[in-house]
Amino acid sequence: MKKDSKLFKTVATAMFTAMIFVLTRFVCVPVAAGYVHFGDALIYIVSSVLGPWGIFAAAVGEGLADIVSGWISYAPATIIVKTLISLPFVLTYKRSEKILTPLSVFLTIPAGLITVGGYYVADLIIDEAYAVVNILGNVIQAVGSAVVFVVLAGAFDAAKLKKRLF
Repeated sequence: MKKDSKLFKTVATAMFTAMIFVLTRFVCVPVAAGYVHFGDALIYIVSSVLGPWGIFAAAVGEGLADIVSGWISYAPATIIVKTLISLPFVLTYKRSEKILTPLSVFLTIPAGLITVGGYYVADLIIDEAYAVVNILGNVIQAVGSAVVFVVLAGAFDAAKLKKRLF
């Protein structure tokens, strides 16, 4: 299967969608104001290697995690927020053969701001009482995602994953 074929990208997108779902739903670290999951870090990586296909993986993987976790009221907001956090990485995915670059590290900042702001707006709509309370948890999630992204992207770059597979 050729790396640039539509079939390869479809299969890779499906695989990454499932991985994002698992890392969001099942691999999470409890913290004082909620938990940190590893799904967002994988969204940054997937969007850096698959470009626009990463948007689908982000939205569907994390949206399904919300639905299965009992947070169905957050699923529409999650789909929007995860689409938006993947966009900066999608727009720059062809700039380098590496995933971890100074630009990709910088892009975790607007992605984190989108996460915090997006869920703040969602909380205002869904349950206003939690809007301010959830800010700290969302900040911790954004910072944790950035750290995990740097670690995973560095490991994937050491294995030359982007060049070999994508």
